[in-house]
Amino acid sequence: MSQIARDLNLMDSHIRIVNWRNLRHLDWILVILVGALAYMGLSNMYSASYGYEGADSTPHFVRQALFLGIGTVFALIIVCIDYRFLVALAPLTYAAAILALLAVLAVGLTVKGGRSWFRVGTFGFQPSEFAKLATIFMLAWYLSRIGPRIRKFQYLLLAFAIAGVPSALIAAQSDAGTALTYVPVVFVMVFVAGCRKRHLAAIVLLGASLVPLAWMQLEPYQRDRVKTFVDPTKAPDSEGYQIIQTKIAVGSGEMWGKGVGQGTQTHLRFLPEYRTDFIFSLLAEERGFVGGVILLALFAGFLIRGLVLSEECREPAGNLLAAGCVAILAFHVFVNVAITIHLMPITGLPLPFLSYGGSFYLTTMMCVGTMLSVNVRKGMFAEK
Repeated sequence: MSQIARDLNLMDSHIRIVNWRNLRHLDWILVILVGALAYMGLSNMYSASYGYEGADSTPHFVRQALFLGIGTVFALIIVCIDYRFLVALAPLTYAAAILALLAVLAVGLTVKGGRSWFRVGTFGFQPSEFAKLATIFMLAWYLSRIGPRIRKFQYLLLAFAIAGVPSALIAAQSDAGTALTYVPVVFVMVFVAGCRKRHLAAIVLLGASLVPLAWMQLEPYQRDRVKTFVDPTKAPDSEGYQIIQTKIAVGSGEMWGKGVGQGTQTHLRFLPEYRTDFIFSLLAEERGFVGGVILLALFAGFLIRGLVLSEECREPAGNLLAAGCVAILAFHVFVNVAITIHLMPITGLPLPFLSYGGSFYLTTMMCVGTMLSVNVRKGMFAEK
């Protein structure tokens, strides 16, 4: 607690922690790209909800619009808060995230084989999603404090330990996909912090040597997914079913797609989870190759702009925060699309702005808010 107090005191006294005027200095390129992605996500979810109502009679489209609205409010609040204040509180938020992950293991709700949810009324809450952002802030706090010492191997290992604790707890929830998201985040952030490349190479080799042990720790259904990835036709009615159906959905869209609401593989329920993990299949089937390319171009522009904002920030913590947010969203985009077109084994990773789900949408928008917050304060700092 005393260290957190000292960090807060290091902030310039003349700078307000909360400043609503920051909203006048948003990076409009990033805002426009986010708006375009959110629009494509909502229109796609409208098609996914076409003619369907859930058990509580609330269409998925309406809930997704609500998630977008709440997420936008969260993002704007973060923009108005000095990110250095949030970084100073990172040890507390990180500790709270770890406690939440432990609590969900003890009393959480089991959904689709994984104990990773709390239920509040009709809404589910997934602590693992918010733990991602808490870990990014914790790594930014740690790496900005140690500075050049990251070039020493022991300090590098501690950064991996910071990311490894929540990752291990999430893996214990039988959510291997979410657990893996911490890997690119810590690699990107320590690289941006200036670690030695040979140290990273040593960690990669160490991780590769542990693959057989990790394989033994996987649940049977997770091992079956990897095996079926090679030849899904060996289990067309079980593990290979989703792979076959998603390939049919993507391929049947051809160049221009079948039209909104006209997807047969999705609306006739041949493809499971087409509102969440396989939402890209729905878009490709109904909007074709052209629609898929437009979406990926928007994602590329969004992620590249995020990297530009990271590079333009001369303050270490801000530079690291933006890079970490880009890394986690880029990993989700790459893995989700790669799974859909059968380039990777199936793991449960949603697609930003498109997949249905409140916890992940809020985390995505909070990442956007963090990148914008870093950008509006970039002029306050001298060159590195």
